[in-house]
Amino acid sequence: MPAFFLTRLALAEHPISSCIRHEPLPILVPTIASGARMFQPGNAKTDELTDLVYGAALGECSWQDFLDRLASALPNGRSALHYHDLAAPNSYVPTVSGFEAEDIEQFNAHFAAVNPWLPRAMFVATGQGLVGEQIVPRGELIRSEFYNDWLKRKTGCETSVGVTIIRSATRTFMLSTCTSSTDADLNQQAAEQYTALAPHLKRAFDLLRKRDGMAGGHCESRDLLDSVGVGVIYVTDNLRVRSMNRSAERMVSGDAPVRVSPGGRVALRGADTAAALELLSLRIGTKSEPHVSLLRGSDGAAYRITLVRLRSDVFVELLNGPTVAILIEPATSLLPEERREHLKDMHGLTPAEVRIASGLAAGLSLREMAQANGVSYETIRTQLKSIYNKTAVNSQAALVSLLMR
Repeated sequence: MPAFFLTRLALAEHPISSCIRHEPLPILVPTIASGARMFQPGNAKTDELTDLVYGAALGECSWQDFLDRLASALPNGRSALHYHDLAAPNSYVPTVSGFEAEDIEQFNAHFAAVNPWLPRAMFVATGQGLVGEQIVPRGELIRSEFYNDWLKRKTGCETSVGVTIIRSATRTFMLSTCTSSTDADLNQQAAEQYTALAPHLKRAFDLLRKRDGMAGGHCESRDLLDSVGVGVIYVTDNLRVRSMNRSAERMVSGDAPVRVSPGGRVALRGADTAAALELLSLRIGTKSEPHVSLLRGSDGAAYRITLVRLRSDVFVELLNGPTVAILIEPATSLLPEERREHLKDMHGLTPAEVRIASGLAAGLSLREMAQANGVSYETIRTQLKSIYNKTAVNSQAALVSLLMR
């Protein structure tokens, strides 16, 4: 990651051999130079933060690392991932950076209920980064109990920048940063950065939701991808396999659009995706933005392929070569066979409708499902309405909840 050094932990201190097969891959974790916080406001690059999102999803670093870096990008930045039940209202703030424990306790106990931003955030498009003034006029905010008794007095902040990552009818999961900045341009730049981060955050948390829904309980982060049937292959320069998990082994030996030669070299079916992998695996001078595509396997089934370059210290990378993670997700067959049969028997869903329901469970958008199934977007919408009628639900969130029971 640019200007964000990573170091390798000794395998003896943090073994991961049960996570992957073949040659063990050292874990990459962020480190900061000793002393005071070294990051300067505004210096957190979007590709760096995106790397941290995928690093947290892959267990290479933590969500705390991501929030710490995000908070450093704004003056007096205080970042949080938080969940809100607007019907109660209840608030849960699992991970924060910059806030004192007392601040969060008071927020959960009282100030979440009088926060003027939260009710109106339900009417803001998911994935759209916004500054607080775009939701509640500043004149109204500064007259509120929330601003005077918590935001200003407790945290020293003036506004917030945030984005809704996931939303249902009454619940919302958000990322936000409170800041003392009153610079409208700086705050708007941060909001645009949150918009760019939103799809990557959603994918990361879709993995976590699917893990809990399908694995029947909590798993160690090292088992996350295997537990939801997602394959991951780590490759170095020359596209040589460094390691892969069990799901990837099954997919490579099956019908997935990924192959490994007898010499251990990875090949991808799609020309554009293969070119992106070649570029990401070069030793120096390449961009690190993740590449996402839908490819068809030899049996015609669709797979979502995500390529993520894991960055290390420049000298380590020059010596050992880069590492690229290839995530392989079945796009239309995530649900176990017995659940697909249950949908047919109990709700009368057609095979095409079962594929759409399974795609939703896999975290696909309607447009991605249209591409995966070779039909138009309007056809997918029509099929989704039919699924709603047959299952007696009225939202995608309710349907996914039904599927995961």
